[in-house]
Amino acid sequence: MYFFEPVESAAFSLRAAPEDAKVDCGFAPDAIAVGPEGEAVWGALGFEGTDVVNVRFWVAPERRGKHLAALMLRAAAPGLFASGARRIEVRPPVRDQAAIRSAMRAGFRPDGGVARGGAWDGTEGLMLGLLPIDGPGPTPRVLPDLPGGVLQDDLISLRPLAVDDFEAHFRHRSRPDVYAGAVLPLPPSIVEAREVCEWRAAIDWLRGRSALMVIDDGSGYQGTIGLYDVARVVGSGMIGYDLRPETRGRGYATRAVRLVRRWAFSEVGLDRVWAGTDVHNTASQAVLRRAGFRLEGVERGGLPTLAGRRRDTLLWASLSSD
Repeated sequence: MYFFEPVESAAFSLRAAPEDAKVDCGFAPDAIAVGPEGEAVWGALGFEGTDVVNVRFWVAPERRGKHLAALMLRAAAPGLFASGARRIEVRPPVRDQAAIRSAMRAGFRPDGGVARGGAWDGTEGLMLGLLPIDGPGPTPRVLPDLPGGVLQDDLISLRPLAVDDFEAHFRHRSRPDVYAGAVLPLPPSIVEAREVCEWRAAIDWLRGRSALMVIDDGSGYQGTIGLYDVARVVGSGMIGYDLRPETRGRGYATRAVRLVRRWAFSEVGLDRVWAGTDVHNTASQAVLRRAGFRLEGVERGGLPTLAGRRRDTLLWASLSSD
């Protein structure tokens, strides 16, 4: 049990939970947040561990969407560190994006990967940690959210891949003419495709690894485009894209590449965006040329094949100074 002085703010008070506290939060709370009147419980925190303290948090349904979880975590952190903790961890379920964002808003960093069965509900959990030197947050994001949640021009829009895209995404990625152009030319399993739509794509975005988006022309899913292998240290990232055969030849891919390139330079802060194409994929090469990419050379054995041999790729790039 960690003891700390009550934390008072203009919005709520965080205090040690009384032994007879009755809070429908799914765990025995060690601290509770109460409103200005001091009666209604707005949120709760539970602590476990000594040197490394695992924190579980809960917010009353009527108080959600007001950043209370992040405020509670920020308020509790100084007392936990003062009591001897050298690291504070949270392990929200990977499918609970609101909880993950709350932790990141409080300064917790996604530094521990995905732990199978590690979440407080027994499912996969994303490990996030906070050290005394990290500050109050929010955690710096390598890949910011799209401005207004979407990138768009006068014909198409790009939005993050979501749960409702599963059926269209699985059908699309299962087509031989689509997965033939993948890094490893194999169709996804139904489990893989479902996980990507339900949580993997969103988690990778929050962790700064990749930003996978749906290409939509107003009639729904038409393919995907992503910014991958983002390296802020060297200021580079890779673009990859695919389209449904029925919508090829309409300029969607070129428009999507231009939108992602502009976002990568202006919002992500990259200086170089590159792409690789199979030496025989003339359609993809034409897309990159139209989008302003320059051919830089041949990458020998750039991609694997199922037969064990490697295939050459053409390397294309666009610079922010072009």
